[in-house]
Amino acid sequence: MTPLLPMVVLLTLVGCTDGSSVADNQQPAERVPTGHISQGFTEQALEPDALYTAFAALALPGTEVSRLAAGPDEQMLLVKIQLDAFEPVLLGGGRGLSALQALESVQLVVGSGFVSQINSLAPVGLLQIDGRTLSDLQVHGYTRILGIRPEGLGVLGHREFHAGMYDSALQVGPGVVEQGLLDITERDLTRTKYLRTFVATCGRIAVVGATQRPMHLFTLGQRLLEFMQGDGMTCDEVVNLAGDREIILAMTSEDRSRTVYIWHPKTAKAALVGFKLR
Repeated sequence: MTPLLPMVVLLTLVGCTDGSSVADNQQPAERVPTGHISQGFTEQALEPDALYTAFAALALPGTEVSRLAAGPDEQMLLVKIQLDAFEPVLLGGGRGLSALQALESVQLVVGSGFVSQINSLAPVGLLQIDGRTLSDLQVHGYTRILGIRPEGLGVLGHREFHAGMYDSALQVGPGVVEQGLLDITERDLTRTKYLRTFVATCGRIAVVGATQRPMHLFTLGQRLLEFMQGDGMTCDEVVNLAGDREIILAMTSEDRSRTVYIWHPKTAKAALVGFKLR
């Protein structure tokens, strides 16, 4: 019996490192950590109204914050970004970086890219930053490529991508909206709900956001199309970034004295989509 003791101790330590069990961590996250950092003081667990107010208070010229609340289980925060005022960039690689680190050079970040379950900083699928390929394109699985260059964003099928099309690129998916139409079937409603982050391309406008409760992609796509049509926007593509515990949406003030976030801002991510003032 003695040889089993070290393994029992190891499993006990793993299960107690963050106050939750290994089994709990394998279940989809139900609630999303949120907070507001100002002059070194962090206010955590902001309610949806307070979170929206905090994000809206930091909105710079060229951005607009919206909140969609179709019900207690359909809460999401959106940021509309004018690409004439903001340049999109792709950040990450190596040991990754956190939202707080990224916000030292940009005003807003959303993420992340898909990663290995075994190594949370090992990208799954294409990750190309400033012309350097850090992870190769994956033929099967995630079907869309989010292309990023100083002029703006583009989305295309992963089979259509070739080197040189964009300065930076990230393999994502599935496509929630493709060519302006919902591209998720109702079969998605039988699948597990997850916390979501997403990027929409709307001409010279980008819309990024995060859900505050787990959602199906089918529902997410429906709500986003309703919002965009009601706001008079024409958005051809909406792509799903990595969800669950990989989500992050964070914004900082122009002087970087205040930051508001959805999910843990100090956790390193393999890739983050950022927007910086031109």
